[in-house]
Amino acid sequence: MTHLESYAATRPSDFELARRIIAAAHQHDGASPVSDQALLAAAQGERSLLLFRGDANADPVAVGVVGQGEVDLVVLPQARGNGVGTAALAELLHRVDAEALAWAHGENPAAEALLRRAGFTPVRSLYRMALDPALLPQPSSDAVALDLPDGFELRPFDPERPDDAGRWVRANAAAFATHPEQGRVTESDFALMRAEEWFDPEDLLLLIDGTGEAAGSTWIKTLRDPEVETELYAVGVRPEFAGQGLGGLLLDATLARMAQHRPQRVSLYVDGDNDRAVRMYERAGFTIDSRSRQWRTASPASPGATMDP
Repeated sequence: MTHLESYAATRPSDFELARRIIAAAHQHDGASPVSDQALLAAAQGERSLLLFRGDANADPVAVGVVGQGEVDLVVLPQARGNGVGTAALAELLHRVDAEALAWAHGENPAAEALLRRAGFTPVRSLYRMALDPALLPQPSSDAVALDLPDGFELRPFDPERPDDAGRWVRANAAAFATHPEQGRVTESDFALMRAEEWFDPEDLLLLIDGTGEAAGSTWIKTLRDPEVETELYAVGVRPEFAGQGLGGLLLDATLARMAQHRPQRVSLYVDGDNDRAVRMYERAGFTIDSRSRQWRTASPASPGATMDP
């Protein structure tokens, strides 16, 4: 087996090295190899971020995130095919003691082969869906100027309103109560997410009900390197407001806001078994661009992981 040395990220420069490796893999593969939630947990010390290298004087060639029952692994594209992924995954699995879940993002036969060899089996699917930007509304469309039911207000998140963070977190937790990642976002997580370079408060819209709480929200992640891509990051409605057409209304607001960025790419991610959401996005013109799968092993490891060989 390939020999690797690993060390835990403790300094900002370690995390910056990790982000560069993740960005290189993203650019090469066309899909992000690590979730935002995994990186947030590592930044907060809730998971360990490890950097792997061939020897003490070499540059890192892989990044692993482990903890809270999850394992993520990313290998630099130029370092693949030499046993780096196998060696790094073996070390990561030694650090967990139950079963483990792992994502293979996009169409990635090498990652899936790595997981099969380690005893994983597929348990969940995730679709990346894309929309032709030409199908967006005119850029002059006002994202919040929609016909709303009586008693509702649609407005952007306001960083100057101290209660807005709590409003969003409560609504998001209710809307995604059964979602294994999104439903666990805390106010501390949300604060770190707002510190990301891509965050724009105008891209996070809150649907406020008559009590002043958020009945739902829609959040766009806008990336600008090398081209503008708008991703529907999260859209959800509290269960007590289901069946009132608010999800479709929020999607209309999402598309109008996306159009204002004049993107070259438009995307979103949705669970493959969420037929209702998939159909709603298809009616809006989205098509399935790629499929990812989550894998589980019952060998010494814990729930949640991403693999990129």
